[in-house]
Amino acid sequence: DTDEQRANDPTMASSTSSSGGGDPPTLDEPFNAAHFESLPHAACVSLFHRNGRAGCGTYSRDVMTGRLLDWTSVVDDNAQQQGDNEVRALSGMAGEKVPPYVAVMEERYYTSENVAKLLYFASLHAAGDDYGTVEEGGPLRGVLVLASSGAADSSSDGNNGDGVRNPSPEPLAPQGDNTPSASLAVGSSYEWNLNNNGDGLADEDMYGLPTAYVMDAGTADYLRGVASDQSASISKASGGDASVSAAASHNSAVYPSIVSEFNYYMGPDDINAEKCLTWKDADGERSPRCAPLGGNSVWSVAGSPLSQGYDGDANDGNGGDNDENNGNNRPVVLLATSIDSTSMFHDLSPGANNAASNILSLLLAAQLIGSSVKDNVLDGLYGRIAFGFFQGESYGYVGSPGVPPDDVGG
Repeated sequence: DTDEQRANDPTMASSTSSSGGGDPPTLDEPFNAAHFESLPHAACVSLFHRNGRAGCGTYSRDVMTGRLLDWTSVVDDNAQQQGDNEVRALSGMAGEKVPPYVAVMEERYYTSENVAKLLYFASLHAAGDDYGTVEEGGPLRGVLVLASSGAADSSSDGNNGDGVRNPSPEPLAPQGDNTPSASLAVGSSYEWNLNNNGDGLADEDMYGLPTAYVMDAGTADYLRGVASDQSASISKASGGDASVSAAASHNSAVYPSIVSEFNYYMGPDDINAEKCLTWKDADGERSPRCAPLGGNSVWSVAGSPLSQGYDGDANDGNGGDNDENNGNNRPVVLLATSIDSTSMFHDLSPGANNAASNILSLLLAAQLIGSSVKDNVLDGLYGRIAFGFFQGESYGYVGSPGVPPDDVGG
C-alpha cells in the first residue's frame, strides 16, 4: 500500500475564558474568536492507503468544541465489562445528553486501549448543544495529549519516573506491519526490529477524533490543572452519590468552563489514497489533496553509468550483448538508508535526526569512493556498488520496493 499525508494547514485554539471581549455570547453562539488563543501543538493527521485511512481528524470543516476534562473522568472501566444494554440500564444514562468535552491525558496514557475506553464511554451518551450545535458525533470532541511533566518521564530509555515504560504508538513490527516483512520482524532472531511496547495506535482509523500533542511544559501544566479542576467540579456535583447518573453530574457543572476547539478536517470518511490523489476541482481539473509518500527516492551506482539500453537481461535480445560487455549485469552491493521518519504527531519525529545522520554518512561514503577510485577500477570489481536513499521506509517500506522496476527499466 502507498500512504499519503493530506496537505493541510488547519488551526486549533484553546479558550482563556467563557465570556468577555467582542460581541456578547448568545445561546446560539456562546463563544466567538475573541475568546480564543492559539495553542502551540503538533497534530495527529490522516494518512491514506488503498483501503482507507489511518490517523486523526474532524468530521467536517466545522470546528469541534468541548470543555477540557481529565480523561479519567470520562471513562468507565466497569462499564467496559458489561453489555451496552445492561450498562445503560444500570447507570440510567441511556441516550442522556452530556456537554461536549475534550479529554486531556498524559502521553504515557495515550494508548490504543485507553482511546478505546474514551470512545466507548462517549458512545453511551449523546452530545449536548452547550457550546454550539453538534451536527455529527458524540460528546467526545477531541483529545489533548500532554508532554510528560518531569525530567524522569522523558528519559532516553523511554521509562517513566515510576519505572513504567512509555507506550509506543507503532505496532510490534514497526516497519513490517501489513507487509511481507511482518513475519520477519517479531521473534528472537529479529530483536533489532522488535517494538516490545508497541500497540499499533498509529495504524488506527480515528476519523472524527482530532488529537493534538502539547509539548510546551508551561502550557501542558496549565491545561493539566484546568482539566483536573473541571473534572473535580463534576465529582463535586454528584456528591459521591452513586445514584446520580454520569450525565446528571456532567450537566450540573457546565459554566463557567474553559474549552478547546479543533479545526482539523482531513477529508470525508470514505476517502482513500486513490481518491485523494485523483481529486478534481469544480472545473474537472485534477487537483490532488494529498502529498504522495515514497515518490522521492534516489539511487545511483559507482563507476561508469549504466548503458542507455540497459534492461537487466543479457539474453533477451534487447541490448543484452551490450549489457554483458559493459558489465551491467554484475551482482550489486547496495548501500541504502531511509530519508524520513514517522510519528504519531508528524511535526515531531525524533527519528528524522537518525535519518539525517544516515544520509550524511552515505553521501560521504559515495564522495570518498567517487573521488579516490577511478571508474575503470570500479568497473573491474566483481560487484557493482550502488547507493540508495529511500523515502517512505517508515510506512511499511514504501520507497525501496520501487527500485527493482526502476532498475530493470534503466
